[in-house]
Amino acid sequence: MFNLNKKVKNKAHVEASICVAYIVEEISIFISYYFEPHLRTRIKRVPRHDDGGELSSSGNLSIFSNLGRPTPKNTVRERHLSEIEFRQAHNYVLFKYDELRTFI
Repeated sequence: MFNLNKKVKNKAHVEASICVAYIVEEISIFISYYFEPHLRTRIKRVPRHDDGGELSSSGNLSIFSNLGRPTPKNTVRERHLSEIEFRQAHNYVLFKYDELRTFI
């Protein structure tokens, strides 16, 4: 309901305005299924961190093969792990991925 209340344009007829906004949203979602596959719509949106890059298969581990783009510098908050947190993260990576079993 909050999302629909943000779309109210006519303050004199709030209920009608909410109904129109809901109908327009439903129609646009329904129609987007019939567009060409290469057209980006709300339903066929590219994942947030996918920059469309290519995976390089140079023998890297699968945990380093995620596509993405870096975050802007002004949004990154620096945080250092304590010794315990570092060991826990290290052990998690070592024991979670089967391709690292040969190195243990």
